[in-house]
Amino acid sequence: MLLSGLLWLFTTTGGRQIFVKEVLGGAYDSQAEHFLRGNVDVDVEAIGHEAMIVNGKVRMYFGPFPALLRIPLNSVCQAGHGKWSRISGFCAGVIALFAFAGLMHLALQSSPLSSRARNWLGNACLIGFAFGSPLLLLLGNLSIYDEAIIWGLALSLGAIFFAFRSRQTEGGVLTHALLGFSLCAGGALLSRATFGAPFVLIAPLLALGLPRANRLTNLTALVLPLGAALIFYIWLNYARFGSLTGVNYYDYYINEVHREFAHKFGVFSPRRIFHSFADYFGVRFPSFEREPPFLATDRHFYDYPSLYSNDLSEVYLPLTWCSGWLVFGAVMGITCLVRRDGVGAFERGAAAALFAQFLCILSFFALAQRYAADLYPFLIFSFIIFLRSGGTALVRSRHVIIGLVCISIAVNSLATVSWLIGPDQNVPSETRTAWEKLLGRHSFEK
Repeated sequence: MLLSGLLWLFTTTGGRQIFVKEVLGGAYDSQAEHFLRGNVDVDVEAIGHEAMIVNGKVRMYFGPFPALLRIPLNSVCQAGHGKWSRISGFCAGVIALFAFAGLMHLALQSSPLSSRARNWLGNACLIGFAFGSPLLLLLGNLSIYDEAIIWGLALSLGAIFFAFRSRQTEGGVLTHALLGFSLCAGGALLSRATFGAPFVLIAPLLALGLPRANRLTNLTALVLPLGAALIFYIWLNYARFGSLTGVNYYDYYINEVHREFAHKFGVFSPRRIFHSFADYFGVRFPSFEREPPFLATDRHFYDYPSLYSNDLSEVYLPLTWCSGWLVFGAVMGITCLVRRDGVGAFERGAAAALFAQFLCILSFFALAQRYAADLYPFLIFSFIIFLRSGGTALVRSRHVIIGLVCISIAVNSLATVSWLIGPDQNVPSETRTAWEKLLGRHSFEK
């Protein structure tokens, strides 16, 4: 609860900026209005430079979950129309925080650590997730781009939590866990397809492991919400772009540079995996500066004309600095996964599905810090495996993890604030001004 309060202050710039019109955030409100009218269009004024023109009609490719969320919000309070992004993003952030806390509890209760060591490690990792991960960036800039991502991340962690929970329970608790998995997985799919797709593959693995008792009830709880979300997702793609998967949306993008690049080199390509991995997991460190926040972040030159549509990368802080504690734990967890007697078939199958998402983002034709959030479900899953199965290695390395948490929190917090008040073009001017005032910096125009 204390961390939730701190994240609320961060999201709302000290609690003073709640209803703020984020960049293109009103597009979700427009999409919600058109859903109620029975069509999938969006107002061109709301979507602006991210519009897709299909047979003369304006569409958007962002996941519909934030738009569906707007329907009850706008029916209750019309004054918030177009300004719900921060409340929406904060709710997603809290869900992510509690889901991660639940995962830590499930993992550490079966670890060989003492009760005192579990508390220290669990609390340290929870704080690390709040301030030593992309969660901080996503809450600091809730434009149209980041709102769908934070919901996808939050609901993915919820689905992972309920998947593990369902493996440890029976009876009515099992049914509730399967229903929770299905709801979270469906929500993740409708937020951002890359987050939801792995759980479409994980659901059959859960179904295979169900006991005979109450099998029909449990299968219904597992399949119904996720199946309904999948059907709606397929229908929406076809209605928007005439494709069941929606991967052809760049054919209609008004941005000619990205459209032509996608046609020539593809949106996803395995040729990019190595170079993307080097950018996301490198050791590049931000430069120092005398003024707060003391770290200077910016885009960096990353020119591979046949791989990426831009010659600049927006990965301002590699994951080795942003979440070094998680990368370390994930590497140890992968070791457990590949050991013959390390884990069971379900854990290996679920890890493979999440690893497919991991590779999908590494093969994307653009590089940005916000896209790194798609790498975290696999990293967190592997980290949980290590906490559950690490044995002696966990006992010996717990102090290393806590130390890495401290480093990640310091570096990621300072670097993220530097990005928000500097290179990030999607931060509202009033928010940027409030940050500069808090840090004692003077606004200036370049």
